[in-house]
Amino acid sequence: MNGVGVLDEAGRLRLLGSGATGAAFAVVLVVLVASSWTTATPGLLVSAGIPAAVVGAAIAVVLQLRSWRAEGGYDRSVVVREWVLEGRVPAEVPAEVWIPLVQAQAEREAAGWGKIVLSTIWIAMTWSMRDQHGALITTMLILLWTGLGLWSALWVIPRARAAKRLMRNGVATIG
Repeated sequence: MNGVGVLDEAGRLRLLGSGATGAAFAVVLVVLVASSWTTATPGLLVSAGIPAAVVGAAIAVVLQLRSWRAEGGYDRSVVVREWVLEGRVPAEVPAEVWIPLVQAQAEREAAGWGKIVLSTIWIAMTWSMRDQHGALITTMLILLWTGLGLWSALWVIPRARAAKRLMRNGVATIG
C-alpha cells in the first residue's frame, strides 16, 4: 500500500476493526439524526444505515492508513509500539530517530482524555434524549460512547503514559 508498507495479520485485523468501528459509528449517527424526524424502522436502517456504514467504514480505513503513513509506515508504527510496551529503545537507534516517534505517542494522552470527556458528555446527552429516540437507539449510542471512552482509558492513555516514561528514562540516559 502506498506509503504504508506491507501489513501483517495484525495490521489487516486492525484495518478490519477500524472499518467495523467506522461503520457502526456512521450507522448510529445516521439513524440518530434520521430518527429525529421519523420513526426508526428496519426500512430506515436498510435505506440509510447501509450506505452510511459503507461510507463510515471507508473513512475509518483511510484514516487508519493515513495515521500509519504519518508514523513512517506500518512497520515503523509496530516497532515504536514495541519500544513503548517494552519501555526501552534499542541502543543502536539514534536519538534523532526515536525521540520524535516516541514523543508523538506521548502526546496522545490529551486526546485520550478529551475522548473520555466527550464520551461522558455524549452519554449524558443521549440519556437526556431517550424519550425522543427510544430504547434501541439510546442503547446503541450509549454503547458506542462507552466503547470510545473505554478505548481511551484502557489503551490510548496508558500507552501515552508509557511513552512519556520512555521519553523521561531515555532522554536522561542520552549523552
